Amino acid sequence: MTRPLRSTDPTRIGDYELTGRIGGGGMGDVFLGRSPSGRMAAVKVVRDLLADDPRFRERFRREVAAARSVSGAYTAAVLDADPDAERPWLATAYIDGPSLLARVSDGGPMDAREARTLGAGLAEALRDIHRAGLVHRDLKPGNVLLAADGPRLIDFGIIRAEDGEGLTETGYVLGSAGYMAPEQAAGGEATAAADVYSLGAVLTFAATGHGPFGDGPTPGVLLRQAAGDRDISAVPEGLRDVVARCLDAVPAERPSTNALLELLSGNASLKETKKAARTKSAAKTRTKDRAKTPELDDLLRGGSSSTQNAEIAVTPTTLMRSTKNAGNAKNAKNAKKPSRPTPQPIPTRRKFLFFGLASAAVAAFGVSVADMPHGDSKTTGAETDDSAPKSATELPTVKVPGAIGGPAKSPAWSNTITNADYLALSGTSLLVKGTTLSAFAASTGTRNWAAPNDTFSQLYDGVLPATADVVYEGAPTGGDLIAVEVGTGAQAWSVPGPASWTTRGLVGASADVVVVWSYIDTAQPDSDGLWGVDPTSRRLLWNTKIGVFEGSPYFSAETGLILLSQPNSHQLTAYNAKTGQLAWTAKDTTPNDDPAFATAIASHGTSIYWAANRLYAFGTNGRPLWPVGATAAGTDGAFHAVIADDTTVYAASLGSLEEESYVAAYKASDGAPLWLTTWPKNFHNPSLECELALGGGNLYIVDHYSGTLVCLDAKTGETNWQYHDPGASPNDDWSVVADDRNVFIGYDSTVRGFVA
Repeated sequence: MTRPLRSTDPTRIGDYELTGRIGGGGMGDVFLGRSPSGRMAAVKVVRDLLADDPRFRERFRREVAAARSVSGAYTAAVLDADPDAERPWLATAYIDGPSLLARVSDGGPMDAREARTLGAGLAEALRDIHRAGLVHRDLKPGNVLLAADGPRLIDFGIIRAEDGEGLTETGYVLGSAGYMAPEQAAGGEATAAADVYSLGAVLTFAATGHGPFGDGPTPGVLLRQAAGDRDISAVPEGLRDVVARCLDAVPAERPSTNALLELLSGNASLKETKKAARTKSAAKTRTKDRAKTPELDDLLRGGSSSTQNAEIAVTPTTLMRSTKNAGNAKNAKNAKKPSRPTPQPIPTRRKFLFFGLASAAVAAFGVSVADMPHGDSKTTGAETDDSAPKSATELPTVKVPGAIGGPAKSPAWSNTITNADYLALSGTSLLVKGTTLSAFAASTGTRNWAAPNDTFSQLYDGVLPATADVVYEGAPTGGDLIAVEVGTGAQAWSVPGPASWTTRGLVGASADVVVVWSYIDTAQPDSDGLWGVDPTSRRLLWNTKIGVFEGSPYFSAETGLILLSQPNSHQLTAYNAKTGQLAWTAKDTTPNDDPAFATAIASHGTSIYWAANRLYAFGTNGRPLWPVGATAAGTDGAFHAVIADDTTVYAASLGSLEEESYVAAYKASDGAPLWLTTWPKNFHNPSLECELALGGGNLYIVDHYSGTLVCLDAKTGETNWQYHDPGASPNDDWSVVADDRNVFIGYDSTVRGFVA
């Protein structure tokens, strides 16, 4: 099933006329195309931001080569491709059939015969891939299409060569929770045996309607997988033995694809049959025994994250940095210094929130979704089917006491722009930053001006700082700071940064100082520096090197401090914004030894608020004022977003597995709770990625996973209204800003304004 093209979609790619939208993923969109001869194709088109990155182009070029090298009855043939186009694209044969995910979700589990036939087709597809010297690494229900003449295995976005020549950098792990093999999840080598493990998980889903480690929030799936707590009891007798062998925690114990074809066709040799019987008798014991393999020990040790998707089967491909190999990333043999420095990975809170925030037990990975080229925070690989069933992607439209949900509201105006990455308010103007900088009339949405492309640098980090009449930008080349007049879009003045430093992002601005974030050495991901400019004298005040930290630096204009979150060392670090000198450090006094899963910083007046394992308040001098826990017991869980006004601090939290996610208000004076409202349990958990804004007595929340803006009464937590965009991609980041009368959101190429 396809959807109509959006107004911003291309109508032709190469020789293909695009007639509809099939789906999308982190790398780009997938369209239904028609060749000049009338042949239908699935045309995958790379996103603009990634197309500008030479490293990503090389990765895409390898994907095309890998897909071309595989030819078989159960894979989608490559018809054409152009890795060197302005937006690289790949056309494959269009498969007219639903995904396995959609088929099972709509029609229920397959019977034993149908599941066996499916398994044999997928085993043959894997055999073709492995014969080409490749490993797929992301076999899951969403990547299996069911054609009339048999299944097709699609998506070669993260495929890699068995000789180690992969499509991503050293130290990364790719796959999907509940379907990737334990050695793959722990950052080890993903061999052909890992694909066989995934096949066992997919067959479990096909035959039962759920994966071997269940459905629900990703953390629970990870915990069950780490503990070896699988459930394949509902898999039909006979097929269950095959699935159990595929899911063996030891790669060498899994059958080959040839052996699988024998087992699934009922022609297994006597030796294979006896081995299967031994497997069956030992299956329960082995499941528990394997939970303590070195790979799973690694899974239980590192740092955690989560997307909390409602259905594991639709979880987009996960991109993670493995704790085991992360230290080697800098020394990767194929690392090249780009001619124009490419922004290095930003460890934002998504590092912790993409895959497995459950408890310290699943602190396995720091997810580097933001480690994509250009700091892209989107998932990679698998094309998601826009028509695939989604679980509770809209909030209730009726008010429920203590829970988020309320009447729908339409925007006062909408407009489009190349990209709406950052928003800022300056007087009556709404400033929007993407590939260019534009100004809109806040009340009507009329565009006042737009700077030509390449006038300023395309920054992917930090914020868009604006004062009453000036907004700050970076020069398209070099490291200059540029002041732009809000009224006209003209350059007012510029100041060069430290010699050889390259601007990474802007941190904040006040009447006294503008703070810029730079790379000291673009070849070293951790070589960050800050520098300050006096906007009155228009001169460089100071520059200082900084250490590793979480997310972007935060500028507190009222306290005159620049703050860095450093969860790995359990501390918050403050620098003086006028001098660049270290001011103080404050410690996270949480009772456990694990780094915070997520962090955020806010300030108001003379108080600073840090969302970590607990929510902390500090004075200007770093003296702790109070902490509150993320759950009723004050343990587990994590805060991930925070904002404050004169009297109240608002924070979003993901509780423990037993606790719901919620947004709460606390007294700024002592942290005493004022109100709490939960996200509905059946809702596609948005709080992991929500952003907050305040204005006119309202608290605004945006969630990109469900494409939702929610307006709460800041005094009571009651929902005033909500807006939901069913056409928004879950891969788009959402930004939100508000004043006393309006609230504005930006995502993808859309900007919308609402009357509060």
